[in-house]
Amino acid sequence: MIELMSGITRDARRYGSSNRDRNRMAANTDKLESDLASPEFCHGVDQLFWELVDASGIIVYIRLFAPDDRSYLARFTCESYAEEPIDCKFVDSVTRQCVETAWPQGNATFEQWIKFKDPHLFVCWEQDAGGIKQHPDWRDRKAWMKTRNPIVAYLNFLRELLNLPTRGYTRQPHSTQS
Repeated sequence: MIELMSGITRDARRYGSSNRDRNRMAANTDKLESDLASPEFCHGVDQLFWELVDASGIIVYIRLFAPDDRSYLARFTCESYAEEPIDCKFVDSVTRQCVETAWPQGNATFEQWIKFKDPHLFVCWEQDAGGIKQHPDWRDRKAWMKTRNPIVAYLNFLRELLNLPTRGYTRQPHSTQS
């Protein structure tokens, strides 16, 4: 089981949240922990679609594997998980900083969803907090609440973007050694 509660409890005390707020945060974190241990998530790991790198509090790091042998480390900020949208940023594998070079690249079709150019690094999707910040009218749809497992739904969306050629991801040619 992944230990996620320590960061949540610490943040709740720091901001003086009520017991009700702490209980709700604990329930959201329990849901996140359960979703990360779900058969759907584990299937993605088994199929080498993604791997869990780290989880602490509301922050989860997951590596996504692209069909061209590249991988991307995504930081999922899951504040009020399942009640609010996830905020996803691609980050440098070493520094874990959100930098342009950490983001997958693609053509104009791909860039409809993945905004990979500084200073606008975000995922433009109705289930992402950054996308909703850019398109406030999407919030009323509450698309992130229409799935049983929001983090797996998000990962499947990203996997589709990386794997379907029609989505515009720029694949690097496979290197051949002589």
